[in-house]
Amino acid sequence: SKPLGRNVAEAAALAEQLIASIRTGLAGFEWRKRLHPGRRESYSKAAAGAANHLRDPATPGNQVAEGPASVGQEKLADRYRRLSGQLARAWALCSASDALASVRPEVQFYEEVRIYMAKFDAEDRRAEGKPIPEEISRLLAAIITDSTETGEVLDIYQAAGMPKPQLSDLNPAYLAAAQRADNPHLAIEALRALVLSESSRVTRSNVIRERMFSERVAELMNRYTNQQLTSAEVIAELVALAREVSREAARGAAFEPPLDDDQLAFYDAVAQNESAVLEQGHDVLAQIARDLVGIMRRDVRTDWTVRDDVRAKLRSSIKRLLVRYGYPPDQQPGAIKLVMEQMEQLAPRFIDPVG
Repeated sequence: SKPLGRNVAEAAALAEQLIASIRTGLAGFEWRKRLHPGRRESYSKAAAGAANHLRDPATPGNQVAEGPASVGQEKLADRYRRLSGQLARAWALCSASDALASVRPEVQFYEEVRIYMAKFDAEDRRAEGKPIPEEISRLLAAIITDSTETGEVLDIYQAAGMPKPQLSDLNPAYLAAAQRADNPHLAIEALRALVLSESSRVTRSNVIRERMFSERVAELMNRYTNQQLTSAEVIAELVALAREVSREAARGAAFEPPLDDDQLAFYDAVAQNESAVLEQGHDVLAQIARDLVGIMRRDVRTDWTVRDDVRAKLRSSIKRLLVRYGYPPDQQPGAIKLVMEQMEQLAPRFIDPVG
């Protein structure tokens, strides 16, 4: 094995190379000018601002082509994640080196930016229902330990420079405050995560509504990434979506008698077709939804998703129900497909384990 001194020297040389590369990536953001000696909050604000700069699709260097043309290209945020992770590992070996004393505050700043990046990455993945990579989990665990000792808590809304939203109180004053956020792209990411996580929670197993909210957020973010919308416009759209999410839980109460969550999920499945809504009206479709819950409770079995005979029986029962209520014949196949998809989400709670 190599002598320890040689390992340290190599790590120090690598750290210097990585620092130079990171400086290049942050060249458009003058973070040093944002620091004020003795004011810890200026350090945190500068780090959050750097994360905003790296993640903002409007920042030069973030316009990476899609498809095969993107091979070998990295967005600024991806490059920073890679380089700062390598720097953290090298620095663990050589941080005590006197030769690197002058860059120690700079490296500490880059690590703070890496932490902000990890926090927003974790929120994004959590909102999308994706697992959080082990490296990010370890980094966030270290943050929790540090925040317990120092009393500082890393909050994504504070990092964005905006007030924390309450879904029940997203008034014009809140929108104006959000649009004045110090770091508008971080504000957008925080609101996006809020809409995705809350819409997933309130729609529960409602395939149609969860997909609808997810697609609307994706379409909105795509327009923003392509610079078809300003940050203020995207924030306004996301706040409007968040308001819509806040009203979601009360939708079933609009029917007489009210629809519960399961019935509402089937209503959304059969109401996807506009001609069916026009021809039959909301009340008839609501009654179809109530009857579909009855069919599901009666006919689903433990292995129904893999048994063709049981699935065929369910499709037949659904079709007979649609015919009985006069559902447009040409729209029945699509409705049956959506109803079956919805049943796969809801049925596990009603399965008779003996059946």
